[in-house]
Amino acid sequence: MNKRISPRKMLQTRVIFEDEFHDEIFYFISKNISASGIFIQSKLPLSAGTRVFLKFCLNLEDKPIHVAAEVMRQINKKRGPGRRRPVTPGIGLKFMGLSQSDFKRIEAFLRGE
Repeated sequence: MNKRISPRKMLQTRVIFEDEFHDEIFYFISKNISASGIFIQSKLPLSAGTRVFLKFCLNLEDKPIHVAAEVMRQINKKRGPGRRRPVTPGIGLKFMGLSQSDFKRIEAFLRGE
């Protein structure tokens, strides 16, 4: 059963975790993005409900998007139930307080503009 609320598009970009002072702490590579969140490839153990600060670009020429996000799910298995293909370990993050302009930029990216 698919619980996603927004369609996703593949996006492999560097996603930087920042502290509240915008100091960079870790970086990861994303797998996909939607208007409501982003999935990053990581084995970092984060519990659902954990809040993080993100910085990432949709393409090389873009200015970065800075947004808070909440961990929605953690995938740490190599295969999902009933699946033959491997599953990418990672973290599903939901955007929190995304600005209207950044939301529009993500929507345009999802439409291929």
